[in-house]
Amino acid sequence: MNERPSAKGIAVALVLGCVLTVFAAEGVLRLVMPHWREFYSGWFMQTTDVQNHGTVTTGRPGFDGYFAQNNGDFRIHIRVNDFGLRNPDPVDKARDSVWFVGDSMTFGWGVEQKEIYSSVAGHSLNFPTYNVASPGANVCGYQALMARMPDGARPRAVIVGLILENDIAAYDCRKAAREVRSAKKTSSTGLKVFLTRNTALYNFFAVSLKRVGFIRDALSAFGIIAKEHTYTRVLSDSGMAAATKRTAAEIEVIRNALPAGIPFAVLVVPARFEIRDGDAFYRKLRQSMLAALAKRDIPAIDPVKAFTGAGFEPTHFAHDGHWSPLGHALAGQSAAEWLRRQGIGN
Repeated sequence: MNERPSAKGIAVALVLGCVLTVFAAEGVLRLVMPHWREFYSGWFMQTTDVQNHGTVTTGRPGFDGYFAQNNGDFRIHIRVNDFGLRNPDPVDKARDSVWFVGDSMTFGWGVEQKEIYSSVAGHSLNFPTYNVASPGANVCGYQALMARMPDGARPRAVIVGLILENDIAAYDCRKAAREVRSAKKTSSTGLKVFLTRNTALYNFFAVSLKRVGFIRDALSAFGIIAKEHTYTRVLSDSGMAAATKRTAAEIEVIRNALPAGIPFAVLVVPARFEIRDGDAFYRKLRQSMLAALAKRDIPAIDPVKAFTGAGFEPTHFAHDGHWSPLGHALAGQSAAEWLRRQGIGN
């Protein structure tokens, strides 16, 4: 007489079947979706120690591949040179070029090499430019990026891209570097990052769900994914004056480390919310930052009129806070105009 399977046996069989199904699906998707790795930015970035400055994220030397946003905003080619910078040329070509220093915006997050605003400015001027940028960096990181450039690689001019939405803070970069050196080195990886890096199955569902409008809206409503271009502030009204003052002071450190006579300016990136909504807080923050720079005789490039004239949606990605190619074109032209006034290019 045949024995009926136990509840435990059924449960084990179901679990085993589910596990085997997942592994089979993972294997199939790796074959039919070979570009699944393109959604993980860690493939082209790494953490680099810079003496007296702590750590900064740079490109992974020699990377040559593609990076895509799983919501469909972009798929771009990224090439990182042997020095960890997103440039087609080696670092010894940086000499006598205009250096553009900044974070992911200056790096060209979401746009091709020729579309980055540093490249746009160089093309407009018919003059070489060099991208010295690091996704995730702040003003202290910009100091580190400049400090790691080779001795003797003297720039013709330097433009720092300053992001109003996340670069303004009451910095003390020396203290921050000391704290990094004294801190224990630990690494942690969130579940989302782990899955994005290691599984084609997760990337398949992320791509599929985020590109279906009503599903994406539902996930946003339940807080599972962030709603695009959600209004945020990194400063209180009362902290604005101190933050802009300290930000300008740390930018001055970058300028003072350069040989005398090298043109230096800050491109103040207008906040999305001022462009889109005329937001009073971010307008005041921009004006306060410009005033703090002026007090230290640091020239500023302010492209806000060009961006508000073109509009928010054409200058930014649909789901991502970075500039579209048009946004980079406007910033590049603004930078080129300032550089021409310094006698650079044609």
